[in-house]
Amino acid sequence: MTTVSLPEGLMKYAGRICDLDSHEMLPAQAWVETYGTVATELADVFLTQQETDEFNKNHPNVPDFAGDTRPVDPASVWLQKGCKAPGAMDIARRLEVMDAMGVGRQLMFPTGLGLFGLVLAVMPQENLYHCMGNIGGDRRAKGKELLKAYNEWGLRVGRISDRVRPALPLLAETVDELMESARYLLSNGARALFLPSSIPPGGRSPAHPDLDPFWQMVTDANAVICLHIGGEGGTFLDTPEWGNSPVFENFRSLGEFRVDPWALSVQHLPTQNFLATAIVGGVFDRHPDLRFAAVETGAGWIGPLLENLDVWNAMGKAFGTKDSFKLPEKPSFYIRRNVRVTPFDFEPIDRYIEWYGLEDVLCFASDYPHVEGGTNPAGAMYDRIARLGPKVVEKFFVTNGQWLLPE
Repeated sequence: MTTVSLPEGLMKYAGRICDLDSHEMLPAQAWVETYGTVATELADVFLTQQETDEFNKNHPNVPDFAGDTRPVDPASVWLQKGCKAPGAMDIARRLEVMDAMGVGRQLMFPTGLGLFGLVLAVMPQENLYHCMGNIGGDRRAKGKELLKAYNEWGLRVGRISDRVRPALPLLAETVDELMESARYLLSNGARALFLPSSIPPGGRSPAHPDLDPFWQMVTDANAVICLHIGGEGGTFLDTPEWGNSPVFENFRSLGEFRVDPWALSVQHLPTQNFLATAIVGGVFDRHPDLRFAAVETGAGWIGPLLENLDVWNAMGKAFGTKDSFKLPEKPSFYIRRNVRVTPFDFEPIDRYIEWYGLEDVLCFASDYPHVEGGTNPAGAMYDRIARLGPKVVEKFFVTNGQWLLPE
């Protein structure tokens, strides 16, 4: 196995490192051939756009694309970005890239059809990526058709190797649709499901007992639930459905504001809402083996959320009644046991770990081959946490990620 020049302290983990965020990057030129004619309208929209600056290497229009042919060079593989990066399109070649990086297993999220299909389906038109605003008709239905086509591709490439695990987007209007879609994906080999964080899954609060069969299905399949940046659009609180669950009933009202655990815990950014709702709503208490990932939303929020949930959960108990739902453990217990979060390489990861005790929560992610992943994420993150000792380093790069990428 050939490996990139990892820091000396990481070399002993080469081949075992777990990467919790990577992406496919098929260029728009290949969408129709790969996914079928359902991709024609979206591909045509992007094919009218051009890269506008050096940072925009994430753009899917690559006029001179000649195939996934760039050499896998251990000295420069981190430097290649966008659709032209090796293994961006050909997932069989992605294994060579992982070898060069010292990565053993990897989650792979959508960039093209899967991500833009989700964006088309869930974001209001005024928040759409500029060129997508021209797509008319039933955008929700069109987006779901794109997701269906993408997931069929994801199931196919997921069979290439268990080392690369596509996180397949799942959008459903009802619990029955959610169950049917998840059952299909999981029974055909999916190991990771990507839920949009701005939409209550199946139209229900994540804490609602109607979703317990879904969480148990995922648990039984040894799969992972993933939230990932993209498609939020600032609309996550447009519906009060998040707090509509029996576990949030039977709390007193002070007149001025609600004091149940859900209402008190969602004072943060949209990316936290889904997770906060699930935790204080008892999802991880009822499903202790459920694996959950929050990816590419940064990690600066998880420590304060951990403390905040503990504080407000205690207050909720104080203002509860004899019939109020009460978690048997602090919310922070479930975060540390069930949840993994990926930081960016520029964040003060070492301080997060020291301040909030997150050595079992934070995990390495490369974001390959996106530009925002940087050119030396493994080295940059190692440099920040090395002073915390080899046990923390191994957890961050290997052990914590294994919870989400089990054999």
